[in-house]
This record gives sequence, C-alpha cells and structure tokens, in this order.
Amino acid sequence: MSGLHFKQIKMKDTLLLKTFAAAAFLLTLFVTSCKSERDDTNDTFSSMDDFYNNHRQQEQEFTIDSAGKGPIIGKQNTQLYLDTSIFMFPGGGDLTFPFTVKLIELYPHSDFMEFPMSTFAGTQVTESAGAIRVRVFKNGTELVLKPGKHYTTVMTDTNNLLSNMKVFFGSNADTDVSWTQTTDASTVTTNNNSYGLALYQMGWVNCARPHVSSSPTTTVTFTAKGSGTQFIDVYIVAKDYFSVVKVSNLKSIPLPIGENVTIIAMAMDQNKKYRLQNTSTTITAGMTVALDLQIVTEQDVLNALNAL
Repeated sequence: MSGLHFKQIKMKDTLLLKTFAAAAFLLTLFVTSCKSERDDTNDTFSSMDDFYNNHRQQEQEFTIDSAGKGPIIGKQNTQLYLDTSIFMFPGGGDLTFPFTVKLIELYPHSDFMEFPMSTFAGTQVTESAGAIRVRVFKNGTELVLKPGKHYTTVMTDTNNLLSNMKVFFGSNADTDVSWTQTTDASTVTTNNNSYGLALYQMGWVNCARPHVSSSPTTTVTFTAKGSGTQFIDVYIVAKDYFSVVKVSNLKSIPLPIGENVTIIAMAMDQNKKYRLQNTSTTITAGMTVALDLQIVTEQDVLNALNAL
C-alpha cells in the first residue's frame, strides 16, 4: 500500500509540474508579445493646441492717453516709438487719444515653438533676431498706417549683432505665420546691442537674414507609428545660428547637409499623455528619421524647449 501511495503522489507531482511549466510558458509568451508589440503601434495622436494656448507668449496691451517722448517697452525689452499722427482708421479719419497698442514678443527658441512659429521664409532658412507683432486699436477698431508713414521699434540683442539683417513681414495670422521679405521702404540698422527697425507695415515682423551655406540641401522625412500622426509637431532647430523650422506633414523644407541640429517632436496621445522626442543629429542627404516619442510630463516638454 505504501508503494502504491508513493507512486500516486509522484504521478500527481509530475502532472502539477507540467501544468506549472505550461502556465509559465504561456506567461512568457504573453510578456514577450507585450514587449514586442510596442504601445505606439496603437497610439492615436491629437492636437497640441491646449499646450500652445497655455504657454505661448500672451499679447500685451498698453493704453496711450497722452503725447509723450516714449518709448513703449515690452516685457522682453522691445521698444516702440509711435504716436497719433501716423495712424488712421481703415476708411479714413485721424486717430485721437486715448488708443491701445497690442504687442507680442518672440525671442528665445521656446517663444517660437510654443506659439507655434517658424523663422523660415517660404523655403528659405533664415537667421532670426526675434519677431514681434504690433497692432493699434481705437474703440475696438484696428488702425492702419497712413500712406508713407512708419513707426520705429528697437529690438535688443545681447548676443553678437548680425550684419545685413532684413525685415520679413508675416501674414496676419494668429499662429504658423508665413514670412516674406519686405519690398517696401522698411529698414534695419544696428546700434550697440540692438536693431532699429523702421516699419511701413503693421502686424508680424521678423528681423532676420537669409542663411547662406555652400552645402547642398536635402529634405528630412519623418515616419511615425500609430494614427493621427499629422498631429505630431516636429521642429528642427539649428545649433550654430538661430533658426526654427516647423515641419509640415512630416517633411521639412530643404536644409543644408552637414549642419548640426536638434530635433524636437511632441504630441498628445489618446490617454492625454504628453509624448516627446529630443534628438541631436547632423543633417545628411536623403535623411529619414523614425520617430519614437516617449511618455513625459508637461514640465519635461517645457524643460526641453527652454534648454535650446
């Protein structure tokens, strides 16, 4: 009896071990499958508009109620010199006090990317000293410059001033402005640590110059897994000069081969989690970048932009 009892126990133990081994094998397959099938294959990306709305530079308002020497000074030290004599209502009629001046200032990389905004003009890479938008209102009506009149702004730059800077005006959009080099009498002069701009148009202004390179150019293409990839915002930031290129439909404008850049890609996923990729690289011919955005916090995104 004892021998039979011993044999039954051994058979039960063997069956138990086989069951355990099978369960362990299935668990291994499940874990391996989860690891091999990355979450991003099922990601659905959505707009970053809420992020931009929360963090972009806000429009500053100044009420001008009497004549004075000026200037109006923005929080990033932009100086504006203007008065009632140079403005009129769109249908005619002189401006009287009081009136309102509205100003947006974009200077560091983060300002442009949080707006969001590029510095390039058409398909031309530019080197920028900053951008502003100036608008003037009277009782809610936006005013225009009188023919032949201009206002003056001073943009302070504590870095080395660049020569041959030009005025680029932007389409009067709220975001993603398209820049065009001016053909009017607007000019840029340099003085100590600042640029002085005489401006014959209102709205968006970018103080910049075309970037000159002897290298051939190439476009950079980006690929991404998941759906809604058109909502992934990709920026290419030059390391050796100030330029922010916002990529459209995962393909860049032509960029000089051999230049060192930082690529920032960011998005919001279906779980309302921020995604970020921050990569330093060099532009190569026919370059393709496979995006692999990692889950981060909102502060991580801000830190990445502020570190540029």
